[in-house]
Amino acid sequence: MILGGSLLLLGLLGLLASAHFKGQRFFDRPAPARHPWFDPALDVFKWGLVVAGLVLIARVSLRAFSSLAGLLLALWAYGRFIRSAYFQEKLLRRDFTVLRRARPALSDEAILFELACRKHPRWGPELIEQMARDYPTVESFARIMARMERGFRGFSGRRPGSRRPTGAAGGCGPGPRS
Repeated sequence: MILGGSLLLLGLLGLLASAHFKGQRFFDRPAPARHPWFDPALDVFKWGLVVAGLVLIARVSLRAFSSLAGLLLALWAYGRFIRSAYFQEKLLRRDFTVLRRARPALSDEAILFELACRKHPRWGPELIEQMARDYPTVESFARIMARMERGFRGFSGRRPGSRRPTGAAGGCGPGPRS
């Protein structure tokens, strides 16, 4: 039981470490965490620890296993709901109406810009301005913010190590005109 609990706690610590590393910008991560296989390896390791801990607990006590599994399932569902586009839209709409009452002279775009800057100061004003122009309603703005908060690891372009040219001049575009 102690070994199972220890493995479960180590797996949960791995979940926290994974969230910490994924929350950092790519170049702010330590060098080993920048490797393309780091996140998948950490995912396999942390879930392996969680499953092993739950299996060892289940071998000792099914009641303890079912209560822990139910608790983990409830926490997972709560986290999914909190990050859902529906809930984020609800929060954004609430903050939008509060800011609208406090500053009636601001345009909708300025209010959305202000709210996004408060929530994500590292995103940069140019990106937030473009988002506010492209998604002028609270619903569409909340939807795109939820997508961006889920994040993605870079883009699917060529890897920095590959030397394969992508355009006529070896860059992204058609090259300079002569």
